[in-house]
Amino acid sequence: MEAFGALIYGDLPPVGNRICWHEAAQEELPSFIDYQPLWLDCGTSALAVALLAAKAKHPEISAPEVIVPAYCCPDLVAAANFAGVKVVVVDIAKADPALDTNALQASISDSTVAIIAVNFLGICDNLAALTQLRQQHPHISLIEDNAQWFPDAEAFSSLMGDYVVFSFGRGKPLSLLGGGLLLAKAEPQTDLAAYLTGQPAPSSRLKLKVSAYNLLLQPRLYQLLNRNPLLKLGETRYHPLTVVTPMDDQRRRLLPENFNRYSKRSQSREFAYDKQIPASVNCLDALTSPRRRRLLRYPLLVDDRLQRDLLLQKLRSAGLGATAMYQKPLPEIPGVEAMVDIRGNYNNARDFADRLITLPLHEGVDEKSFNRIISIISHLKR
Repeated sequence: MEAFGALIYGDLPPVGNRICWHEAAQEELPSFIDYQPLWLDCGTSALAVALLAAKAKHPEISAPEVIVPAYCCPDLVAAANFAGVKVVVVDIAKADPALDTNALQASISDSTVAIIAVNFLGICDNLAALTQLRQQHPHISLIEDNAQWFPDAEAFSSLMGDYVVFSFGRGKPLSLLGGGLLLAKAEPQTDLAAYLTGQPAPSSRLKLKVSAYNLLLQPRLYQLLNRNPLLKLGETRYHPLTVVTPMDDQRRRLLPENFNRYSKRSQSREFAYDKQIPASVNCLDALTSPRRRRLLRYPLLVDDRLQRDLLLQKLRSAGLGATAMYQKPLPEIPGVEAMVDIRGNYNNARDFADRLITLPLHEGVDEKSFNRIISIISHLKR
């Protein structure tokens, strides 16, 4: 029955809002108190420059290391490889995407130059605890990876990292189909632009790409891509970073209007999920913690993999935009294991990967789609 519904309604994308094509006459970009901005071609480049800057602070460390969570995007590894920093994988907390504090403490060494605190879909790491830990290890830089979150106009004051990374890529909270931002705690002696290795790519086709992207967000058109087995949409892969360039001027001019629209976007759908999904179904306590910000997708952590796979199959069959996100812990993503140093086990990350489902929150989720999602979840047998 649900599969028949997908034929009628099409498939919802898991993420993505329409991009507004309005180029500001002047660059009315946000200002950042206490931070020095560097606008880049992508979020991975922004993270790579942050790691290069953190590494440069300690030329005496011959083999610098960065600590990353065992459940995260492999782009973190790509950025570290570009920067020449060894990736140390540390487990996350139980049923929580934040770094496990005890595992983190045990993994810090004299070679650690940075810790990456990932904001997962709008749930930030325990930044207060990490800041306190950093005070015990002053040689370590704290990098906030906010590729999956962007602050509203009034939320910039919540930033705590020495470096803060944002992404404007496809499917990001504030998407321009490319672009990134690095914020660095103001250090007059540091020229972040010195780490650039190329010039901005021409953006002559950007308007066409934006038009195509907006068009393909329509469920009936997205379904043609989503049901094509050759495309493998949503598959998590490692992509090496080969060049770091500035953001092109056209995307910079598109940013102000799209930022205004992002800031005004309603959060009513995520609050409706809060209300309608039974507490007995969702085991992700971080959703009710002060660490929660505006969500990119709605994370649902069920009891076990069997339950996850059953629910995911029903939601996918109905074309309702559900995903298993990365599907695997970082070291088990093809091509990654040989590039990282695993400290201890990552049982919590594997458990998290086995139990997670993400639900769509974008503007295309209408009341009918939302009710279909809730109906399937509510009938989940425990």
